[in-house]
Amino acid sequence: TSVGFAPGSQLMALRAFLDVPSRAHAVLSERTVEVCLSKHCTKRGSLRTLELLQAMAPDGTVVVVADCSDTEHGCFDECTMGPNVRVGGNIVNGVKGPNACADLLGVDVPADLADA
Repeated sequence: TSVGFAPGSQLMALRAFLDVPSRAHAVLSERTVEVCLSKHCTKRGSLRTLELLQAMAPDGTVVVVADCSDTEHGCFDECTMGPNVRVGGNIVNGVKGPNACADLLGVDVPADLADA
């Protein structure tokens, strides 16, 4: 499911979610961010998104490769809008680059990643 927020407010809503433990993902972590690594998202930079999110994740937040094995296409089915990330069951499209990753996590971009 995509989040139906205006651009910008979508990230604010997900930041608010990150402050509340997710029961659905409690087995993995109190806060889990899943990155799609399907071929379409990978072509759009999801491997780099995964690396950036893992490097910036605050304590208590786990960044993992999304398990989409139960879906028809093995992904979030929003390929044209990737890289796609799922947080608390909500999919965020186009998470690419240090600024977008930092916004999603609600953190500042570290100086060593600012130009990455």
